[in-house]
Amino acid sequence: MRFYRATLFLFPNSIRMRMFAVCFIGTHLPLLAFAGWQFTSGAIDWIELSVVLGATLAGTVFTLAAIDGLLAPVRAATDAVAALERDQSSALRGVRSGDMLGELIAGVDRAAAATRMRIATLDNAAHRDPLTGLWNRRGFLAQTATTGRGAVALVDLDRFKMINDLHGHDAGDAVLRDFAAFLNRGVRRSDCVARWGGEEFAVIFPNAGEVEAATILHRLTRRLSTGAVDGPDGTPVSFSAGVVELDGDSIEVAMSRADAALYAAKHGGRDQIRVGEAHERMG
Repeated sequence: MRFYRATLFLFPNSIRMRMFAVCFIGTHLPLLAFAGWQFTSGAIDWIELSVVLGATLAGTVFTLAAIDGLLAPVRAATDAVAALERDQSSALRGVRSGDMLGELIAGVDRAAAATRMRIATLDNAAHRDPLTGLWNRRGFLAQTATTGRGAVALVDLDRFKMINDLHGHDAGDAVLRDFAAFLNRGVRRSDCVARWGGEEFAVIFPNAGEVEAATILHRLTRRLSTGAVDGPDGTPVSFSAGVVELDGDSIEVAMSRADAALYAAKHGGRDQIRVGEAHERMG
């Protein structure tokens, strides 16, 4: 490291050029010593000097080319780090293992792959609900950021607090998992389902109107009434929902309007779906 720092004045922004400069100086020392001795002694043999000069230049060219070739793995390692920043595969091949540079490349490749896996794991953890496996609120907003026309729904399990109070949170979690799977299976493949928070779930129906989205949810309420998802005591689970069209609003604004429709459904007796700004009951 001392020699590395001592040579920083030679091409401070390029280790490659510093190595070339050091090699150039080192290979020319014998030539300079030979020429100095001949000039000092007064017996200059131009033929011998020319031969030594030619051999020195040829050796210099070979040395610089060889150094450049030996630096190829280091350049590959640099490219691997840059590729990691671009979320691409580093795919370093053709480097012989066992030497220092080979171990460096292998280490960079392993670190890049491990980092990509950690990033993917962290990204999934940040956007998924660990209990149900659905998108969480952050993931839902990310998935629906570019959604244009469509409808959104806010779905809330009825009397869920009673399940937790009477049967415990483990039983409540089981109901949430079962209902999440039921809801995710019951909507269209193009729809996006998320756990909005607690016992609330959000659904976006791309390219669907309020009536179409509400019809899908109403069909699910009928299936629930026949025992598609039962509570801990065997009583069928039910839900209330508010459905609104996006109507050019952001997802956040549309969800606020859906929440108002859901509030109307809850206060209208639960187990029902309210649609649009007028909160009309579906079914």
